[in-house]
Amino acid sequence: MKRRDFIHLTPSAIALTMLNAHYLVAGSNTFTSPTSDKPRIKALRLLTASPLREMKAFYGDLLGLPILAENAKELTIQTGLSELTFLKINEKDIRPFYHFAFNIPQNKIEAAFKWQQAKTPLVNPRPGMPGDPTKDIIHFPHWNAHSIFFLDPAGNLVEYIARHDLKNDAKGSFSANDILYASEIGLILNDVQSVRALIEDQFKLTPYRGSGNFMPMGDEYGLLLLLEKGGQWTSHPGQVNKTDIFDTTVHIRSDIINNWYPKDYPYKIITK
Repeated sequence: MKRRDFIHLTPSAIALTMLNAHYLVAGSNTFTSPTSDKPRIKALRLLTASPLREMKAFYGDLLGLPILAENAKELTIQTGLSELTFLKINEKDIRPFYHFAFNIPQNKIEAAFKWQQAKTPLVNPRPGMPGDPTKDIIHFPHWNAHSIFFLDPAGNLVEYIARHDLKNDAKGSFSANDILYASEIGLILNDVQSVRALIEDQFKLTPYRGSGNFMPMGDEYGLLLLLEKGGQWTSHPGQVNKTDIFDTTVHIRSDIINNWYPKDYPYKIITK
């Protein structure tokens, strides 16, 4: 995805453009097969300006996910085999927002759609892009996956993704137990390719079906989505946000024991 294509879309056409990049990279990388049946992303630690009581009500009460820990500054949620922590900040005019995704059983996207639609409005990140803009279940043919998207109280773009290559069918209706683990986190960067090289070198993660300024690193069990800073997305009706860089900590599973604390970004990738 080229920068000029990313930043010149109108608000109606860019609704959550970061995820539209999925459509622009089909066939651009060789397939990287999964190497393990364990999730790569063990924990995410993200900032939020929203009251933690609202985040708890959303993830705990509405979605039914277990609350592992909470205090005046932090909230930690059990998201299947991973953990999601929100750290409250109180800085004027700073409202962090992120994109993250959760793997679900590959045979339950229709059930997940009905379950989530009954709880929140769904977001279609596809307006102005190829395909059917009337569909809330989004098909990513080059990833052999289907997804649905919605927003949490902080404006984070949350995704359930059914990756059909995983063959992880499950019986029964959809529930919070089918939110298996975090499988994507977006990292906004000034220079995608230089960071791609660092991630590949330090953690032996390879590109996954991406190109240019949209570069997923990893496999179906967990992806670091590297995306260039400067685009825009719509996270709330009437509110347009530019993609920006916010503190992000990612704990990952890796055979390489190495931590990354870049001097140019407020990011941490931790393997210990």
